[in-house]
Amino acid sequence: MIAVSDYRKSAMKRLPKQLVDFLEGGAFDEVTIRKNSEDFKNIQLKKLALRDVSNIDMSMEMFGQNWEFPLALSPVGFAGVYAKRGEVQAAIAAANAEVPFSLSTVGICSIEEIAQRSIAPFWFQFYMFKDRHHSLDLLCRRKS
Repeated sequence: MIAVSDYRKSAMKRLPKQLVDFLEGGAFDEVTIRKNSEDFKNIQLKKLALRDVSNIDMSMEMFGQNWEFPLALSPVGFAGVYAKRGEVQAAIAAANAEVPFSLSTVGICSIEEIAQRSIAPFWFQFYMFKDRHHSLDLLCRRKS
């Protein structure tokens, strides 16, 4: 696989349509998806050839924590459906790369499993539920 589109084609062949639709879909009329795609098409990287890149420091501080690279793994709902223990694998990969990991509220792996198996603190994408007791339980489990 060379390009992101190669992974997309592979996923479309291997995954059930329902899972592909979830990954590719967006809320309401998918306006944000279209807008993001248009914006990314307008980004042009400046190519700099024959430059010394041996001492580039891309580290940054965010929320009082130092990170080696200005990137975070965003939450992916049901990631554990796409790969065995997908959220755990992603959390470990993020920690090894020294970038933040975000667990989705609708992850397959539990908050406790991520906390136990991860080697670094992680962020939690929180959805407020109508059942406020369930919401509070999630927040308390994440805090501990």
